[in-house]
Amino acid sequence: MARLYEDADAGLLLELNAFMSEKAVMKATSLSRTSLHRKRLAGEFPEPQPLSEGRVGYRIRDVQAWLENPTSWSKRGNTPDI
Repeated sequence: MARLYEDADAGLLLELNAFMSEKAVMKATSLSRTSLHRKRLAGEFPEPQPLSEGRVGYRIRDVQAWLENPTSWSKRGNTPDI
């Protein structure tokens, strides 16, 4: 029963195009903070969005798109659909 609840929460967050913290992105992708930064600079990973002063978040849809095909993901081919 708990698993179903977690899946429902994940679906809702994805549907709402919610945000993930950098720590959550690092856990989901197995990338270090340095690797994330390098990939972002190279245009090979989604950019975080400013949420408030000193706080950023990554859109769950963007991270999911990267996870589905990390080797061919590019900024040009993956623009947010807000």
